[in-house]
Amino acid sequence: MNPQAVDWAAIPGPKWYQPETVAEAFAALLRSTRDDLDQGHGIRSAVGNDHAGTLYPAAVAGTDALLEIIARRPGPPRQTALCVLLDWWGCFQPEPGFESYADQKGETIDVIAAIVWRVGQAASALQVIAEQDSNARGLIRRLIEAQNQGWTLIE
Repeated sequence: MNPQAVDWAAIPGPKWYQPETVAEAFAALLRSTRDDLDQGHGIRSAVGNDHAGTLYPAAVAGTDALLEIIARRPGPPRQTALCVLLDWWGCFQPEPGFESYADQKGETIDVIAAIVWRVGQAASALQVIAEQDSNARGLIRRLIEAQNQGWTLIE
């Protein structure tokens, strides 16, 4: 999924959700060449409230974009994408009033269930990446373990 191709404005969110910032946050992550900076803050703040620990409905499409980055962009972008998903896991909750939303097809999407399902669907591909990328191996193992446990706090 190309984050630039997503119509972020079509995804509902609270009044402080700024869809115009989401594509730029992903672009900055993709440009990342250093892993000693918190590049994930931009993503966490664009599709959620990083300080309050909440996720907006845009986090669902954001999960697809993060999984795509993990699959195709080794190095700092992959590491950061994995860290964002692990940061969210069990610690973040949907923004009150936005626990679910209607997508463009009119289907009701539960934010947390959709994220868990997407990561579960990617588990096989993630395992292949872990076998090939020793730098990402530990983070991928933690993410797969977290997905298997459900949306519970990970340590």
